[in-house]
Amino acid sequence: MKRKSIKWNITVPIVLAVVLVLIVSLTLALFTETKSGTRTFTLSNFGSEVVVYFGNNGSAVSPSGSAGGGSYYDVSLSENDANFLGDLHINVKYQGVGVGLIRVRLAEEWSTTASGTRTVYPYKLELPYTVSSVYSGTGNQRAWFDNRSEDHCFYYATPVSSTGNSTISLVQGVDTSNMDFGAIAAQDLRILVKADVVQVNRYPQYWGMTDLPWNDSSNNASSLTQMEPTTTP
Repeated sequence: MKRKSIKWNITVPIVLAVVLVLIVSLTLALFTETKSGTRTFTLSNFGSEVVVYFGNNGSAVSPSGSAGGGSYYDVSLSENDANFLGDLHINVKYQGVGVGLIRVRLAEEWSTTASGTRTVYPYKLELPYTVSSVYSGTGNQRAWFDNRSEDHCFYYATPVSSTGNSTISLVQGVDTSNMDFGAIAAQDLRILVKADVVQVNRYPQYWGMTDLPWNDSSNNASSLTQMEPTTTP
């Protein structure tokens, strides 16, 4: 019987091996390849602080306590007291490298105390605050928009930015000329103040609203970001 001799072509195994190595190498490269580059991130570092004082001396007073994530202040209805309602002033300090939006919650609590029991009355009126810059018209303005009927808040109707501490005046007194102090003399008044600053394109998440409340505001996040922010020294 004759045996057939089989000749192997060594070129084929070598080529297959090379292809296999290349495939493995390319696959591993997808996981091991590194590229150097530089990406710059800016930390907005937003922060806010409420400054409350009475009269025109500008000396801040300490809050009487805290509630609802903010601070409250005991206010007197007597003109002879240092904390008289009519002399109330409220400023807002803020900082943040990025562009942000400011709102301030301002709510009142009326109560009476008898025999050691404090009784809180339902919210019944919005105090006639003398606001430093009142919003009017449409669009973004450097003024405060009164949205208290919806959420007890004032909104500063324009984006802000500050690399240091900047201050915006909100309340410059209360118009008490039409208030009947005789009817409310037995009641105690507390005013809750809470300032909030958020990144301009994050207000839907933090404030739970799809649109900013002032008229014809630039609600689009990119439009707000591109606007020139106001910076108050």
